[in-house]
Amino acid sequence: MNANILTHTLKTGDTTFYQFNAQLGFWGVPNLKHNVFFPQQPDAPILVEHNADGNRDIDICLIPDQKSIVCLGGSHTWGGGVEQTIRYSERLGQLTQRQVYNLGHCSVGLDQVCLAVLGMCAKYNPEIIIIEQYPWAVHRILNNYINGYVRPHFYLDARLEARLRKVPFVARNRLIRQIIGAYYAFRKEFLEYRGGINLKDDYDAKIDPMFLLWKTRHYDPMYALVDKILVVIRDYCTQNDIKLLFGLGAIQQKLTLHSKSSVVDYDLPRDRLIEILIRNGVSYVDMTSSMLAEHSDKAPVIFKDGHINAKGHDVFARALHSDMLVRGWIK
Repeated sequence: MNANILTHTLKTGDTTFYQFNAQLGFWGVPNLKHNVFFPQQPDAPILVEHNADGNRDIDICLIPDQKSIVCLGGSHTWGGGVEQTIRYSERLGQLTQRQVYNLGHCSVGLDQVCLAVLGMCAKYNPEIIIIEQYPWAVHRILNNYINGYVRPHFYLDARLEARLRKVPFVARNRLIRQIIGAYYAFRKEFLEYRGGINLKDDYDAKIDPMFLLWKTRHYDPMYALVDKILVVIRDYCTQNDIKLLFGLGAIQQKLTLHSKSSVVDYDLPRDRLIEILIRNGVSYVDMTSSMLAEHSDKAPVIFKDGHINAKGHDVFARALHSDMLVRGWIK
């Protein structure tokens, strides 16, 4: 495949590694293998290899009576811009001496992660499930069409109960997906317009609406929905005797920018997510202090686009490992 095409698609969210999935909207293409020129390292091709399940990981090799650790999340977990062998999941496997499986995929939302936990994780016999979540990225549950695919999503009914809207059967067809996607995009933009938010034109990461104190009410329903999704994940893990741990990544703004206004708070999404996790008794590791401690201009923990680099993956893995040791989950 043409490297320039791959580089272009990866700048806006990868589509070359994915295909339609009736339960999750999209998932990795099984048994895919090719070299990719990522924007983060345009002169050094990186091997991307999916297993039979469509994950950028080894094939399942379960040892009888031995449980595993399963990692889920977005492009940071999948490993955007880095070799598969240096991701935090592989490093965590070295630190724990356990089998760690990586089910991360680019651009997935917490709703898709929830459905993956419910529908996919059992076959890996997990003792621990780790969900990597960048607090800013929780907004993906509001975007029901991404990278050419219609996503299944939860919504709140009149009683404020979470309901699942599955991917329609007709969304198997690419043209139909585009039509549905156009409707979803219009609906999202209209709701944002009513809330005084314009993300389509002149987007500025420094003043993303999620960081603006006077826009918090617009996002209240989103955080209410996050609360419901977390409860579903928590209850599944509790019922199946699985330990659940969230790894909250440090957003790019915290590492490279400093808010110059008291009404622009880069910790706002993180604080609200942590509040929800604590209220529901869900364990978490906040990576902010660890990332900040080891980040510098000469030796950063992230690429310029915000994805964690090799150093960032190592920091991430060590923080998770230390936390699980303190909790007594591993020895």
